[in-house]
Amino acid sequence: MTQEKRRHPRLAIYSAALAVSGNDGFLSDVKDLSQSGACIGKPKNWPESAPEECRVFFIFDQETVIGLDARVVRSTPEELGVEFTPGQKDRIDSLLYESRFLDRDVL
Repeated sequence: MTQEKRRHPRLAIYSAALAVSGNDGFLSDVKDLSQSGACIGKPKNWPESAPEECRVFFIFDQETVIGLDARVVRSTPEELGVEFTPGQKDRIDSLLYESRFLDRDVL
């Protein structure tokens, strides 16, 4: 077993997400999140030449949508790893608070 090197524990959740790159939006799902970032499913039509910076809207229900600025730090055929940009502590705290109402496990 490899030793965990992440700064923050990941919370395995399932939620809807909307990743916005430039003027285009891409529906996705959230695989896990932490205080510093998230792993989302890579949209089928995600452009290969997409800019590193994006905005991810985490959709919990019709009334609870939290948007965060992020940058793509990992891209595989199935997933995008995003890191939240600095200066959004209150929004990240709100995201983690809302995620506690979903079924989840600590990874």
